[in-house]
Amino acid sequence: PERAHAVYRRLEDHPLLTYRQHGEAWREKVTERPVVHQDVDEQPRGPFIVCVDTSGSMGGFNEQCAKAFCLALMRVALADNRRCFIMLFSTDVVRYELSGPEGIEQAIRFLSQRFRGGTDIASCFRAIIERMQGREWFDADAVVISDFIAQRLPDDVVSKVGELQRLHQHRFHAVAMSAHGKPGIMRIFDHIWRFDTGMRSRLLRRWRR
Repeated sequence: PERAHAVYRRLEDHPLLTYRQHGEAWREKVTERPVVHQDVDEQPRGPFIVCVDTSGSMGGFNEQCAKAFCLALMRVALADNRRCFIMLFSTDVVRYELSGPEGIEQAIRFLSQRFRGGTDIASCFRAIIERMQGREWFDADAVVISDFIAQRLPDDVVSKVGELQRLHQHRFHAVAMSAHGKPGIMRIFDHIWRFDTGMRSRLLRRWRR
């Protein structure tokens, strides 16, 4: 989907931002990398909703990667003057809207929260649906960052997401932090980015630096 590709082109157009967590604090560093550009027609840039799984199965490195990715998307939103709404979910859903450049520090504190419960991904999707039905979010896309190790989605949630996709052109994107996500959940997404956080892949990435 063009809008999603525009988001990731913004990430590619600038130095890669990485975040390391030390206790409750996040430290930012900048890493340069070469980029190959592709010419794609620009699409209208609407708001986006980013949902980060903070359940027990995401603890440790997976959760740090998910939150770093969320911070990078928030910087894209600021650079493009786009609204960005953040949700953290486990057994409950908590919400935060990025309000401007000064909101990044507040967002970092918000992202430092941990829940370590189960993965109630249905509540996450219901919160997304509720937000998308608001007048100011009619053209929003959603990005869900999770290992997707969870119970199947209820039929009413699957049906409503399908309606938003077909009738209102909303797009649902996944960043999968595990190869073991439930296939029935993964099928609901328009596009899936897979990020391997296993020890072998981590060692290979470090060796290639």
